[in-house]
Amino acid sequence: MHVRIIEESEMDGFIAVMEHAFGFELKPESRDHFIKEFELERLIAAFDGDDVVGTGGAFTFDLTVPGGTVGCGGTTVIAVLPTHRRRGVLTDMMRFHLDEVAGRGEPVAALWASETPIYGRFGYGVASQFLRTKLDKNRISFPRPPLGSGVIRILDVEGAREVLPDLYEKIRPERPGFLTRPERRWEGVHFHDPPEWRDGGTPKRFAVYEEEGEALGWVMYRQHEKWEGGLPANRVDTGPMHALTPAAEEGLWRYLLSLDLVAKVESWNTDPNSVLPGAVADSRRVERTISDGIWVRILDVPAALSARRYQIDGRLVFEVFDPFRGSAAGTFALEGGPDGATCEPVTSEPDIRLDVRELGSTYLGGFSFSELSRAGLVEGTTESLRTADLMFGWPLAPWCPEVF
Repeated sequence: MHVRIIEESEMDGFIAVMEHAFGFELKPESRDHFIKEFELERLIAAFDGDDVVGTGGAFTFDLTVPGGTVGCGGTTVIAVLPTHRRRGVLTDMMRFHLDEVAGRGEPVAALWASETPIYGRFGYGVASQFLRTKLDKNRISFPRPPLGSGVIRILDVEGAREVLPDLYEKIRPERPGFLTRPERRWEGVHFHDPPEWRDGGTPKRFAVYEEEGEALGWVMYRQHEKWEGGLPANRVDTGPMHALTPAAEEGLWRYLLSLDLVAKVESWNTDPNSVLPGAVADSRRVERTISDGIWVRILDVPAALSARRYQIDGRLVFEVFDPFRGSAAGTFALEGGPDGATCEPVTSEPDIRLDVRELGSTYLGGFSFSELSRAGLVEGTTESLRTADLMFGWPLAPWCPEVF
């Protein structure tokens, strides 16, 4: 068994493993489009002789962290052929993959987990939350006037191409958890809309909130026609809602909940900082299901911790354990604040001891050291943990609208 970067001629075997592992079938006419979504030079495979038995890869991203950005390898398409499970294939691929990410000088890797028990042992920690929101239109009302005076404009895909990438780049630098979005992802994921993706719904529609001609937010949605007993019961499904201002977000929710013939609005990957629960008359009617969002794996502790900013000035010494890879292990002194940070190896006694997995969980400010300590995952004095919580916390909870 060996792992290496694949050749383009080996993509048929690569795709076959993914089909078996994830349970889908790629139509021949979709093959070329599927391949174009990936960076071929970063796709890896595990081989049993000449046969592909495992797959993996990475996207090249910059990840927004509190007050800055950091290079990030986006772990993706990890799969093992069912006949080769429990034979160390995944472990070998993850070791190769993380070495590849570190070799490119990317201090962190990140992923969305298909199954949560898998990736903690490789040093990934849950760093944000994923929310699904369900709304019964007839039970939602807004007791106050709109926050803004904007208007909604509906765009088709061509119109969206002109507006959304620039607006996304205005939002991204201020939002921990956001990722750079290259053209291949805009075209391959966000604007691409084959019928098999629609689940019986309409093509993608884009609603843009504008004030004085300036786009400040948007949401992609589909409408699903339904009638019950002669009465309209349509459902609207939305993707992540992006907004530069609270008024833009509230205006987009008002628009979705004003659509005729609609009974339900269901939002996939809702911003955890959403204004919606506070904007409506009865927050209990905002049904939210919480799950794990993006997972972060720190590979270079000094580079990762010095890339972000901190809410208060402070100094902490961390002892980090990295049982899977070892390269992130060590004792490091962090000195940081709102204006910048430094982090370097030291030999002094640590204030806090933790696995690299838990450092990944706290990195974006989504989880506190104290709550992880209560679960027995972090060691430190009450004072040290409180200082760490204050330093690493951030006004906005991390959110990753880019699933990869």
